[in-house]
Amino acid sequence: MVKVFPFRGILYNKKKIKKIGRVMSPPYDIIGPAEQARLYERSDFNFIRLILGKEFPGDGEYNNRYVRAAAFLNGWLRHRVLVQDDKPAIYVYEEVFSLFGKRFNRLGFIALLRLEEMGRGKVFPHEETYPKAKLDRLQLMRATNADLDSIFVFYSDNKEKIVKTMKQFMRKKPAVEVKAADGILHRLWKIDRRPAINKIIAEMKDKAVFIADGHHRYEAAQRYKSELKVKNTKFTEEEAYNHVMTYFTPVESNGLVVLPIHRAVSNLPYLDPIRFEQDLAEFFDVIPYTANKRTAEQVRKKLEKDMQKDPGRHALGLYLGNYHYFLLTLKDEKTIDEMVAEEKPKAWKHLDVTILHYTIFDRLLNLAQETEDKVSYFKNAADAVRAVDEQKAVMAFILNPTRVEEIMAVASELEKMPQKSTYFYPKTLSGLVLYRFEHGEKIKN
Repeated sequence: MVKVFPFRGILYNKKKIKKIGRVMSPPYDIIGPAEQARLYERSDFNFIRLILGKEFPGDGEYNNRYVRAAAFLNGWLRHRVLVQDDKPAIYVYEEVFSLFGKRFNRLGFIALLRLEEMGRGKVFPHEETYPKAKLDRLQLMRATNADLDSIFVFYSDNKEKIVKTMKQFMRKKPAVEVKAADGILHRLWKIDRRPAINKIIAEMKDKAVFIADGHHRYEAAQRYKSELKVKNTKFTEEEAYNHVMTYFTPVESNGLVVLPIHRAVSNLPYLDPIRFEQDLAEFFDVIPYTANKRTAEQVRKKLEKDMQKDPGRHALGLYLGNYHYFLLTLKDEKTIDEMVAEEKPKAWKHLDVTILHYTIFDRLLNLAQETEDKVSYFKNAADAVRAVDEQKAVMAFILNPTRVEEIMAVASELEKMPQKSTYFYPKTLSGLVLYRFEHGEKIKN
């Protein structure tokens, strides 16, 4: 059973912070050193200081980015730069953005989610996690006793019962409204009336939730819970540390966008391009696309459009340089069924990423375990193609986005998606609201 709860969120104090946009930050995991430095300079109170503080040569056990994050958080609360709401609330969160010439609106709510073992209840992950990234978020939780960012999950609300409840509160002026540097508009409202809160809680009880972003933070929260549970002989599950701040958005939302992650392959000294083209025909129907310097971009866009014509067929785009593009369409799903280990579910076997890796990377290019050294990943197809044109790669593969239904099908089978197969867009904004665990606090409805 999925258990969600309102909480007393901590928000920036608009009486102290006049330009709220200057203190917001992108999520920590998409920030590079240059962006980190820019955010530090943007405001002394930018949220970057909490989620991804700078590291210094003299850092040690008692003075490091995590200790400093806790000090900033305590100081900002003491000086009322950050203030806690008086009443528990569920927070409606809307993102308005444009993509591919279309306008999108993603609507959801932020609440506490009671922790459970992933896959044993109604919370389903879809990504593998890595120990170093998990430890980083755990150390931050230990130092701050806080959820600084929400994990991001999706659920089904096909009758729009929760959406209708949220929209009732969107008639008011938002508690936070900010346009980020990338042009995306973020708005936050509070649902603090008990009947509306109870309606959302009741609607969520029987739903499954699928983690889109935040797998490392969810597992860090589980570990943090386990550490504190050992010290508590009267553990009841109602402890504040047995919950994680979560952003829930309905799968039916037109703003739940998954972008593809394209691949470029380098360092193939023994590749015979002509033989490779011939070998592709073993698995794929191969259609060449003719281009030149003037028409290259137009042809690539046509290829991407043609790839999406028939969702029932598995199509990949290939670029071999010198304006040579190809549309590859899998001939028979049985081929991949026979290649992949039997214990993998069909939903996993039939992912485009799986097909690419097993047929081309493993069988034709013999990459096998070398993909980490030879494969680069790109969120933009043009960048993957440019890597080939600049001779940083030998070939590029353009992929279709993974469909949300595919992610749900794989996760429901307790299987993880292949590496770098999903990119949920846009990311949530950091700094809108946070949650801090109070010692001895119990969470119950």
